[in-house]
Amino acid sequence: MSIAAAVNPVILSSYDPRGQYLCYVSTALDKQRISVEPVSKTQNDSFLNENSLFLDSSSLKVTSLKWSFLSSNETLCVFIALNNGEIWLYSPLANEVIIKINTGNSYEIKDLCIFENKHLWCIDSNDYIYQFNLTDFQLITKLKLDECVQLSKIVVLSETKLLLASHQIFLIDITKKECTMTYPGHVSPVTILKPLNNECFISGAQNDRFLNIYDLNKGSTKSVLVAQSNIVKISNDSENTIGIITEEGNFELFVDPLINNTNKRRAMKSKQASRRLKLLQNGMTNTPIPIIDIYIKQDILNVMYLQNVTIPFFHQLSWKKWTETNNEVSLDISSKSFNQSKDRTLYGQDVASVAIYKEGNVSVTAGNNFKHIEDLIKDWEQETTENERLNETDDTAIESLADKVMAISGGDAGKKSKKKGPITGTVTVILSQALQSNDHSLLENVLNNRDERIIRDTIMRLRPNLSVILLERLAERIARQTHRQGALNVWVKWCLIIHGGYLVSIPNLLKTLSSLHSTLRNRGNLLNRLLALETRLDITLNKLKMNNAPDDVLYGDDEEEFTLDDGEDEDDVEYNEELDDAGLIEDGEEGESDDEEEYTDNSEDEDEEGTKNSSRNEKTFQKKSTDSDVEDDEEGYSDVEMS
Repeated sequence: MSIAAAVNPVILSSYDPRGQYLCYVSTALDKQRISVEPVSKTQNDSFLNENSLFLDSSSLKVTSLKWSFLSSNETLCVFIALNNGEIWLYSPLANEVIIKINTGNSYEIKDLCIFENKHLWCIDSNDYIYQFNLTDFQLITKLKLDECVQLSKIVVLSETKLLLASHQIFLIDITKKECTMTYPGHVSPVTILKPLNNECFISGAQNDRFLNIYDLNKGSTKSVLVAQSNIVKISNDSENTIGIITEEGNFELFVDPLINNTNKRRAMKSKQASRRLKLLQNGMTNTPIPIIDIYIKQDILNVMYLQNVTIPFFHQLSWKKWTETNNEVSLDISSKSFNQSKDRTLYGQDVASVAIYKEGNVSVTAGNNFKHIEDLIKDWEQETTENERLNETDDTAIESLADKVMAISGGDAGKKSKKKGPITGTVTVILSQALQSNDHSLLENVLNNRDERIIRDTIMRLRPNLSVILLERLAERIARQTHRQGALNVWVKWCLIIHGGYLVSIPNLLKTLSSLHSTLRNRGNLLNRLLALETRLDITLNKLKMNNAPDDVLYGDDEEEFTLDDGEDEDDVEYNEELDDAGLIEDGEEGESDDEEEYTDNSEDEDEEGTKNSSRNEKTFQKKSTDSDVEDDEEGYSDVEMS
């Protein structure tokens, strides 16, 4: 595809049957716009449609345009086929959609045709054929033929004949609802299908520079028209003149296309254009103006082109004035066209401006081009890194008058060339501007500062009335971004400390700082629950630790205290009954041994009965202790008497 075709902002266009108005579809931002323009300035100015019709949604696309008169009131309307299965009747005079015809499904309308202003025929992307009555707009016929698939064009020849085209062309009998003839097709889908007379029709395909003229009854090819490049548009007044527009935006005219060259032995069916036209901008051969649409009426040719990319202009000329010897004509189009008397620019012209704005100079790229966004992100990251590095320095003091004098005089230049961190007064000015203008991005740059000393000095210089706004902004960020609570709490703390006296004097402070109050209250209500949860976790962990620890670790200290006496082992303490009965134990040793014997006996009994139940163990321990005491007392008294 050529450059002219790629930058063409007009998607579809169509002249009315009389060639007085042109309806075209263009794109405005993400929605399509339908506009109607008069061809000549002598037409009624009230018909000049300054308010174009915008489609409701960006997903709606126009697929076909046809002009017709309504049989009920002879109103000139534009039939607009859409990709959602609807056909709109648009009145340019009222600038509104009169009627919406629905096919009953959401398949895209590929093409439509109006027959004698009475019936509307259309095909959709599911290869269904519809017929509507233009009197009551009711559906008359709905059919689908198995042999007709991937349909792209439809033409109604008569009440009983219908032409359908995909890659091939089919002649359909409406009454029998069957295909009666198939014509040789094209390699690509058919985009041009138009009858020349009652005996022949012309067809052209996408990305093809050939036009085929077929005999309707015989199915043979009568002539082939060859253009210099791919054909995008066609117009004809009769079978004698056919005009086309190529993808470069040039015009080619074929005169008497059905008359073959019979001077040679073999008749040649292919024909070249007899006239060619190219529009130039002010005699500049390297700046051609692409032709968007044409209309041929007898020997008058009406050409539509665009200026400033979006503004349509029309030019009329007689093609019979071109001689066959000079069949290529370059027409110079000056900047002052014949309908330039009325300002046709989009936003008017400012006489005082140096240069007039032209929308053609605007570069439009795809929506997924994020190159400029990536550059902005890189610049922002670099600036953020630089600010963080500067914040880490201690050179935050305000420059004194002596330093300024030294800097102006040039003294100590090497020392002053070092970059300093953010100055408190500057940060305060930026913070004040951000709060007054409600600039969130500027406020974020200030709040990213983590130096508590700069935060304190900044809030100290801040006006008290702005502290209320600052607290509101901080509360919003704390509520939305909980991970920033620690850093933002420093700002809240110093606001309350420094401007607390002013805040208390404000009436209805709770209502003013309701967001901050609710945020802090919600955070505070969680404190008691967290403390209770912490206590329960500590208790649970301690129990688990005790249950999982071995017995010698838990009870080792108690057993040692219970079994050991003054560092002596259990083996050193023994009771010898024979020595005691013989009276060989001395008095000092006797009392000591008695105590040790009592203590040892109790210990040994407790060790021996450790496997029994606790009640029996306790009774046995008490009984032995009592017997031992009585026996020791008796033996003690006997020893004294014997001595």
